[in-house]
Amino acid sequence: MNFSELVRARRSVRDYDLSQPVTDADLQAIFEEVILSPSAFNLQQGAFVVVREAEQKKRLRAASMDQAQVENCGAAIVVCAKLDAHLDAPTVFAQAPEPIRERMIGMTAQMYGGNAQFARDEAIRGASLAAMTLMYAAKARGFDTGAMIGFNPQQVAEVAGLTDNYIPAMLIVMGRGTPPATPRGYRKPVSEVVKLERLDGAGLA
Repeated sequence: MNFSELVRARRSVRDYDLSQPVTDADLQAIFEEVILSPSAFNLQQGAFVVVREAEQKKRLRAASMDQAQVENCGAAIVVCAKLDAHLDAPTVFAQAPEPIRERMIGMTAQMYGGNAQFARDEAIRGASLAAMTLMYAAKARGFDTGAMIGFNPQQVAEVAGLTDNYIPAMLIVMGRGTPPATPRGYRKPVSEVVKLERLDGAGLA
């Protein structure tokens, strides 16, 4: 599929064929593309915990309002947001020329280090961009996905073994969907979603 076909084919799927596993090779191919996702200052705040073992999926389901698709999928993925990703700046900019490296390390420390809410918001934004890449990369390989926000963050963090500097941004269930796909729900027209110059401006015709 070209990208336009891919976007139109993607659906949020809840029912999966458990006889078709998500292999390590599948994950490697998908995440080789996910790590190319954009992020502010290239801090790459997203991290992923892939849950495939039956007992671990049961625990994750219990932390996710008992939603069946968390257990009945090929892989349940905890999309994690790193709250202190700015501390990775020395590694991120290690290959940059020294003046640029020092400037970028200083800028990230100033912007993120003293503003916990901003750092949290940025972590979720970065992780969410990577999560969207994941859903498209999975679909390109014949896997369906479903993004989820219905879960207890503390319980999911415990199940996934997250340290205090990570929070769960969302869950994504993935696998080979069982047809037929659910029809796409209502979408607002472009003219309503896109305004020219100002929010109270004319809509894109």
